[in-house]
Amino acid sequence: MASAPTPAASRDGRSSSKRAASGSRGSSRRPVRRKPRSSRRWLWLATLLGVLWALLWQAPASWLSAALWSASGQRVLLAQAQGTWRDGSALLVLEGGAGSRGATVLPGTLHWSVSLAQAWRGRLQARIDWPAVSAQPLQVDAGLGWSQTRVRLQPAGEGPDAPWQGFLPLAVLEGLGTPWNTVALRGQAQFTLRGLNLESVAGRMRLGGQVRIDLPDVASRLSVVAPIGSYTLTITGQGADAQVDLHSDKGPLLLQGKGVWNGQALQFLGTGSATPGNEAAMANLLSLLGRPEGDHVRIAL
Repeated sequence: MASAPTPAASRDGRSSSKRAASGSRGSSRRPVRRKPRSSRRWLWLATLLGVLWALLWQAPASWLSAALWSASGQRVLLAQAQGTWRDGSALLVLEGGAGSRGATVLPGTLHWSVSLAQAWRGRLQARIDWPAVSAQPLQVDAGLGWSQTRVRLQPAGEGPDAPWQGFLPLAVLEGLGTPWNTVALRGQAQFTLRGLNLESVAGRMRLGGQVRIDLPDVASRLSVVAPIGSYTLTITGQGADAQVDLHSDKGPLLLQGKGVWNGQALQFLGTGSATPGNEAAMANLLSLLGRPEGDHVRIAL
């Protein structure tokens, strides 16, 4: 015959039941679990990156002007810049570098627009419209890498080997300082770019394609004879070096020479001479160009 539970056991059973019921009620009143702090950190980071991207997207054109000013050694400035760095306009100014007091404003207003459609592939494309210099818009394709940068220039909407032509007065060179402000050239320069590619590898510049500069009927403040001659300067990229060729189409000041640009320095050897009967009139200019050797001067850069 089973024995009846003792009073102590009954009390223990009732106490256990109360504790279980109390625990059950307590668990139903537990607070809702909060989101981890790491999730909120990611949310704040995403918000901050979004704000920074919006600011960069609408950054003013003056940011581009400051970058160009620094990269050119304080020689090229975008003055009166309007719009954003992606779509803006400015006047182009040439200066002689740090400490120089001279400056020349190039003709007309330059307009640019930058496309970021291929930015995820490390490529940028820009269109430059400069009606005062050329009727052809210029397209700039840039490929950006960690240690290598490539830039291709061609007429907008045409093939990479199509020529692009522009014109600039030689007087703009005076803004670059000595010796241009002393020689004070006058005339119109016509330059033609064909298949031009610029490549920077580990800080060394390489050039592909051709740049041709035609200088018809050039005059100078140092000569009472005007014009002093017509000249053609051609720069042709060939592998690691670019070949430089200068020759005269007519005098009275005749110039010719050849050189090589290796991406860091130019080596050029040439001669300058006056046509018969113009020796005295060309004496000042010839003395600036090089060392006298008989009836001509030797030009070495």
